[in-house]
Amino acid sequence: IHTEMQMIGCSETEGAFDISLDEEDMIVADFIAERVVDTRPSFVDHISFGKDTFQVAMGNLITCRRNLNITQKALKDQPLES
Repeated sequence: IHTEMQMIGCSETEGAFDISLDEEDMIVADFIAERVVDTRPSFVDHISFGKDTFQVAMGNLITCRRNLNITQKALKDQPLES
């Protein structure tokens, strides 16, 4: 049995998107260069993720930032718990 995981994270200024298999990164999004980077070593068989993978990562980043904005607005008047 194998485990595939997608991780999406963001802040107001940065974002992260990666896909891993069995806890090993396979690809990561480079939002500055606007591309995905295959992080697997050259001696392994590579799976093609398709030409739209960066667009998927970008869509996830936009959704993450939208959700972050909604959460920040909803929690702005909430007191901090100690």
